[in-house]
Amino acid sequence: MKKWRLWITFMLLMLFSIAPVKAASFNMSVSKTKVAPNSTFTISVGGDCIGRVNLSVSGGSLSTTSVWVEQNYQTVTVTAGSSGTVTIVATPETGFSDADANLYAPGSRKVTVTISSGSTSSGTTIKPPVDTRSTNNSLSALTINSGTLSPNFDANTLEYHVDLPSTQKTLLVDAKAADEKASVKGTGEINLNPGDNTIKLTVTAENGSVKEYTIYAYVEEEPDIYLTYKKEEIGVVKNLKGVTIPTGFETKQHTLNEHTFSVFENGNLTFIYGSNSKKEKSFYLFDKEENEIKNKIVPITIQNQTFYLYDLEQDKVGFKRTNIKINDLEVEGYQFQKGFSDYFLVSVLNNEGKKIEYLYETTEQTFQLYSNFAPITETEYQNLKQKLEQKNGIIYALTGILVFSVGIFVFFIIKNRKGKQNEKKN
Repeated sequence: MKKWRLWITFMLLMLFSIAPVKAASFNMSVSKTKVAPNSTFTISVGGDCIGRVNLSVSGGSLSTTSVWVEQNYQTVTVTAGSSGTVTIVATPETGFSDADANLYAPGSRKVTVTISSGSTSSGTTIKPPVDTRSTNNSLSALTINSGTLSPNFDANTLEYHVDLPSTQKTLLVDAKAADEKASVKGTGEINLNPGDNTIKLTVTAENGSVKEYTIYAYVEEEPDIYLTYKKEEIGVVKNLKGVTIPTGFETKQHTLNEHTFSVFENGNLTFIYGSNSKKEKSFYLFDKEENEIKNKIVPITIQNQTFYLYDLEQDKVGFKRTNIKINDLEVEGYQFQKGFSDYFLVSVLNNEGKKIEYLYETTEQTFQLYSNFAPITETEYQNLKQKLEQKNGIIYALTGILVFSVGIFVFFIIKNRKGKQNEKKN
């Protein structure tokens, strides 16, 4: 009996020793390799293994981020993004094992699916239809009935500016599309408000693509403050866009009659920017204490130095008032009444607010301080010297003649007296 049991035990051991060993496995597969944008597909994760698998994705989204496998495969739904690729990574957690509960660390598995606009939900590839509609959404012309567009119209330039007078209430805008199949919106008569106005024109091509052109129209705003200068009303300009503030000046605010406006200060100098009755704009010297304009100012740069020319206040002996051009700016100055046609006298303010006279030479466009002397060239000097020498020669000759005449006169007087004395003796 004991032998029989031993024999059965031996046979069983032999049977188990020759049974095939099942190898552990871990895999991930994908239902499609190419999908349409925003479509779905599935992945299968698992194998001859046991444990939890974590899932991550880029370029899409998952129906779940982890699955439990136990010698089987789990199916997960993936939603693709709008473009590029979808990449899914499956990573077993610590404690993952094979079917016999032995620790098993197979590492991660990764699959990648291409997102293609030429793919269908079934994964087949089709060619997209060719769009033969025109894409031209440009203008061929843009005009307005008042003012001048800046810069000049160009189909590739999308923004323009125009300055308009305060009397302008409307602006007629006309535009033409470069393609007859395109449409244009925003043209016609546009109502304007004082100050900034934005006018937009939309060009839509045949295929629906859009391009937008913009006109920034500034309507001159009537000044809130008027000041008197030389019996003329000067309005303080509100809009300072494009105005070049003199170098070294700081913009500040000043209040008068409950209205605030900009002033420009540098040391003892305070300027405002004003417009006269002819809409001519300029800087003016302003007294903040007395709230009045003292003079008109024209900033001008000569030889990298800025001068502040001001209006002449009175006539000057030996000179005549005239207008001259300096750097294409017309200013008032004095011209010598006799000769020296290339020289002009101008009045200037320095940074301390003191008035100084400068002599401006037109041929070389130079400034120099004037100290009550008259300019003279070398030729003029030589001519003057020659005239002086001639005058001196004449003076010397006349002096000689006078001395000679006086000598003869004295000689005859003395001789006459001696003659009379001799007669008395006889």
